[in-house]
Amino acid sequence: MSSDSKLKVASQLARIGAHVLNERVRRPRPTSLAEIPPSVEALTPEWLTAALCKGYPGAWVTAVTTDSGSEGSTTRRVLRIDYNEVDRAAGLPTSVFCKSTPKFTSRAVTVPARALEYEALFYDRIRPGIDIEAPIGYYLAVDNRSGRSMFLMEDVATTKGVTFGDPTKHYIDRNRAESIVTTLAMLHGTLWETPRFDGDLATVKDTERWQADVNGMIAFRKRSVIGFDRAEEVFPDEFRRHREDVFDTAMTSLALQKSAPTTLVHSDVHSRNWYLLPGGGMGLYDWQIICRGSWAMDVAYALSSALTVDDRRAWERELIAFYADRLHAAGGPSLSFEEAWLTYRQQPFHGLLFWLYTIGAGRLQPAMQPDDVSLTNLERMTNMIVDLDSFAALRQ
Repeated sequence: MSSDSKLKVASQLARIGAHVLNERVRRPRPTSLAEIPPSVEALTPEWLTAALCKGYPGAWVTAVTTDSGSEGSTTRRVLRIDYNEVDRAAGLPTSVFCKSTPKFTSRAVTVPARALEYEALFYDRIRPGIDIEAPIGYYLAVDNRSGRSMFLMEDVATTKGVTFGDPTKHYIDRNRAESIVTTLAMLHGTLWETPRFDGDLATVKDTERWQADVNGMIAFRKRSVIGFDRAEEVFPDEFRRHREDVFDTAMTSLALQKSAPTTLVHSDVHSRNWYLLPGGGMGLYDWQIICRGSWAMDVAYALSSALTVDDRRAWERELIAFYADRLHAAGGPSLSFEEAWLTYRQQPFHGLLFWLYTIGAGRLQPAMQPDDVSLTNLERMTNMIVDLDSFAALRQ
């Protein structure tokens, strides 16, 4: 990142910090959509009425309570909403999944990377035109000057009875693995080489540019090396010698995508960003870092996180053939198995780098995932790279 860009980010973070301090003193509780609530605690029935009841004359929110949630790059909570009598006919949501950025650390992570801008773009412009299992967005607002954001989305745990994925708790069987592959094929095929990248999706970065920009904002290389050292015990022996070249190899794999056909990729398809439907299917959420890139980056990342090492070894060739078939059915090209297999072998490094960074995060960075989840993912991912001889595949 250039010195001008670094100064711009520093100025942006200073401005955000000033807003956070001001909010702690002023404690705003907005009543109209002209202002974004800084936190879940600042939500008012009046603001929620404006956000959720538009188009339903006579309906309004009477009360809101906060239920379960979690912390990460954003603060996530479930809201229980009470309405007046009109909502019974309107079918307004009484349980809403809410994401916000009340903390400076959250804003410092999401605003320079434009993460929440991209998620809002997905739910507003992309989600309505793709036939995949993903939540519905009710209201999404982002203010990059203050770093405030407030996303109100479908609470799929309530509406569909889903279970949220976790590689340490949930087993992904062959049927669910095929559902993951089908979902990604539908996403990729629908937006394969789309002219919208020169139109309403022009702000979506390619994967190399996204990572390069993030590298300039935070010490991604340094934290990934620290993550390597923290997780080394779960790596296969053959992988341990790559401590010094993992980061550069990951950047090489991203650069390779620029000379290949691209599509819209989710970019962060680890198993905790999937949910398990009661009937056996899978849904995908957390669309903060959509990019233009190679289909194989998503597929390699998803399979390496979701599947046990033994299942991935047993199923992956058939799953790649299945993906190629579903991609073509969704409007993408007809890929030969040999072409698809080589591309898949070249693209498991992006997910690896993300999880090395995650477990290597410093004290001032938000704790994005539990260490046991990070270690499970890294064990699976490094075994994939060794099994597929992915370092050598990048030289082909």
